[in-house]
Amino acid sequence: MVALNPVYDVVSAVAACLCQQINDTVDLPGVCFCGIVPGDQPSAAYTGDCEDDTCGMAWVRLITMYPSRVVGQQDNTAGNCGSGLGIDLELGILRCFDISDTVPDPAKLLATAQIQYADALVMQRAIYCCEAIPNKSTIVSAYSPLGPDGGLVGGTIVVSIGL
Repeated sequence: MVALNPVYDVVSAVAACLCQQINDTVDLPGVCFCGIVPGDQPSAAYTGDCEDDTCGMAWVRLITMYPSRVVGQQDNTAGNCGSGLGIDLELGILRCFDISDTVPDPAKLLATAQIQYADALVMQRAIYCCEAIPNKSTIVSAYSPLGPDGGLVGGTIVVSIGL
């Protein structure tokens, strides 16, 4: 068993906030997986591992961890062992997008875009409403869309947090 630490505590709290926001958003489909993923990218294998027609995944992952005196900036000065700790987290949501049609139906495109935009707002609410993240110790980056490669559409938001 790995001992808990402040990085894990924050990552797990942010993941819980993201999952809660997805569940609390009216008219937004659920996802097959919502939680923490390790490594340099999430595995899209979790998008379709559901028992019903739901297709998608949401995740939080640690991008980088560094000595820091200012939120979002690595302290590169010599003897920086007295610095605090900064982390950058990626929040993401991917959903299935039917690419079987040569030219997707405009109604499908619109419906997919509406869910993608709602997911972007869900991720922002998860960050801003999560009590584990002090607002004055964060920098939230822009939303970056993903897909539709591989039949998945979604996006990510990066948040830098000073611990």
